[in-house]
Amino acid sequence: MVVKVDFEVVGEEKMHCSACETRVQFTLSRMPGVQNVLASAKTQRIAVVIKPEQVTAQQVQQRLKDAGFETSVVA
Repeated sequence: MVVKVDFEVVGEEKMHCSACETRVQFTLSRMPGVQNVLASAKTQRIAVVIKPEQVTAQQVQQRLKDAGFETSVVA
């Protein structure tokens, strides 16, 4: 089973360009259980498809924070 989790960048550090999008996608795609990542600098949204038995939304959010992006989960 897979689950889609949407995050919004809410901190001071925003995604500004395609390099930021690529950095987010590369960082998250290396995590076990992450199936797909789509980051948009235009909308400041990050859509992540995960296998919840391997990785949690909180772990993904922590990895984003470690990469410099404060996020919130979009309901």
